[in-house]
Amino acid sequence: MRQMMIFLLAMLLVSSATADDVQRHVKHFNMHWAEQPSSAEFGIAHVLPLLDLDFQGLGKVKSAAEAEDFVSAEQELLAYFRQTRIPKPIERLTEKDALHAADAMEHRFRGNRDAHPPIFRSADIDWIGRAFVDGEEIHDAEWYYQFQRLTWWPALAHAYAVTGDENYFFEWRYEMVDWVEDNLPITKQTPKFIRRGMETYNRCARLTEVFPYMLQSSNFDAQTLGFFLMSFHEQAEHIRTVYSAKGNHLLGELSVVFMNGINFPEFKASKHWKNDAVERLPAMMDEEVYPDGMNRELVFSYHKMYVGLFAQAYEMFSKHGYADRLPVDFYPRILKMAEIYAYQSFPDFTDCQFGDAWKPRFPGDLYRKNLKAFKDDIPYFDYMVSGGAEGEPPAKRNVAYSESGFYFMRSEWSSNAVFMVMKNAAGGQWHSQIDNGTFELYAHGRNFMNDSGSYMYGSSDVEDQRWRDWFRSTKVHQTLTLNNENIALEPELIMWSESENLVALVIENQSYPELRHRRTVLFIDNKYFLILDEAMGAATGTLRTHYQLVCCNYAVSGLTVQTRFDEGANLLVKSFPQGKALTVEKEEGWISFKPQVKETRPAWSYRMKKTAAEDRAIFLTALVPYPAGAAPKVEASVVEDGFLLDVDGREYRVELDVAKKKMNLKVTEL
Repeated sequence: MRQMMIFLLAMLLVSSATADDVQRHVKHFNMHWAEQPSSAEFGIAHVLPLLDLDFQGLGKVKSAAEAEDFVSAEQELLAYFRQTRIPKPIERLTEKDALHAADAMEHRFRGNRDAHPPIFRSADIDWIGRAFVDGEEIHDAEWYYQFQRLTWWPALAHAYAVTGDENYFFEWRYEMVDWVEDNLPITKQTPKFIRRGMETYNRCARLTEVFPYMLQSSNFDAQTLGFFLMSFHEQAEHIRTVYSAKGNHLLGELSVVFMNGINFPEFKASKHWKNDAVERLPAMMDEEVYPDGMNRELVFSYHKMYVGLFAQAYEMFSKHGYADRLPVDFYPRILKMAEIYAYQSFPDFTDCQFGDAWKPRFPGDLYRKNLKAFKDDIPYFDYMVSGGAEGEPPAKRNVAYSESGFYFMRSEWSSNAVFMVMKNAAGGQWHSQIDNGTFELYAHGRNFMNDSGSYMYGSSDVEDQRWRDWFRSTKVHQTLTLNNENIALEPELIMWSESENLVALVIENQSYPELRHRRTVLFIDNKYFLILDEAMGAATGTLRTHYQLVCCNYAVSGLTVQTRFDEGANLLVKSFPQGKALTVEKEEGWISFKPQVKETRPAWSYRMKKTAAEDRAIFLTALVPYPAGAAPKVEASVVEDGFLLDVDGREYRVELDVAKKKMNLKVTEL
């Protein structure tokens, strides 16, 4: 205990010392602000040529410039911006903003959210060097990228607005100028995590957001304005030289470039900024979004970004006279994007976790933050925003999005619903995974089978790269593999049919050159799932159908696997041999709900050998969630015209004719 107290005291003293160092450094910087040696590079003589001095309101600036009275010109320019950039009132400082502002005042900065603790970057901020936590180097590439987005600047601005404490302004000005002097101009030799378009557009957005608040400071002088405008202009122009080829990066870049032109029309280049977006962004709706509304990266957490950016583009194009440049289906496609996002919403109002995603998100935030202007055309808007407490839910329970490859089956719109989402989509994207045929399952108030998630994006560490590959691999998803090898992504929808108490989904994927995987999913009586996997073709080797549970106690008996929650719902998973022996094989199981955090979880496969003489091998598996009590007795089989499922003496006979796209359900009490 004594050693722990000494350690904590030492850490407190170190923290206090570093905070004092930061305060002294920033205080010294601001005391000698007028003596900045590089200020001439950012002075009025360099700013004026960038401005359209005929722009309304800049008449006094132009007159002073023509008279070569540059002192008056810069004062008039400062007065102009103070008159035209009015901040939105901030009534109170949120707990998050207070924390982030306090950390920034001590030069403790965040990269990718809270995947790592705030990192001290020295009194004289190190913008480029490697970052360390407790002596261990951070290899996570995302930390370095997101550090360069300056995400804590709005917190500093809000703290200043609420408290009026000039120290928040002084810290922000120090950071802005120090970043500029260390990193501009951006060249090909500049580290990628600084020069990339996504980070640059984020910095432009942060500069725009904090500008009106910091302008209120009496210490925001003409010299500060020069640094601000030169920094903003150079970075706004830089984005245009490093546009991404496609995807959410390009969409974000064009969106912010457009907003740069709208927010700073005083720059001569503003017309070019707006024109870039007007010429290129409208076509991105077709390029990045399937006609059914799903983004082509096939990840629902990224879907929120796409919806937000396209919705913002629609509103800004309409507001500023460019609505005629949008294709006629631009607005309807936004509504479709909103719709598929509603259908992917789990009964507990979290997101699907397919691809580079993490689970704890609230779908209602998208509608509240990004789609309020569209609410009259979104009948389920109130339902989503309120988390199901108000309004009417989406019209359907079961819906197929065959163009993108997502299929949703739901017993009802309530927190106790039985819900499955299945994915069978064209791939190849960085953020999508190698997982066709996989699914997630929720029932009776509980998540049972969630996707493994992402864990991390990129890293310079070899072990981290191994984990990246592991989480992406096919064998850690709920689908079929041959010899545990990754599959190809060549999907096809064979059949989708639904009635009040039966849904039949038949999908295929050309998983390997000589093996085609057909998966038939039956959602029976809004309660149970029966899955038939057929491996068709000449390939030989070991076939496995993989399954994973959430983190829980579980039991294995023969071919039956059951969750063992002490209270509430449980799940029984049972496979039924159809003329060939199966074995259960325990597998490595991990799940990641947060970046850089993984937990062990139950995982197994049903395994059989396939020989050259067999052109077809099948697995039949029942997934039977039950709300409480003892596990039911379950039997299932493939019969001539379909399937039989028996749950505690209640027999479900499913007649299925895939060729004719017909199905029927008969229920018998035995």
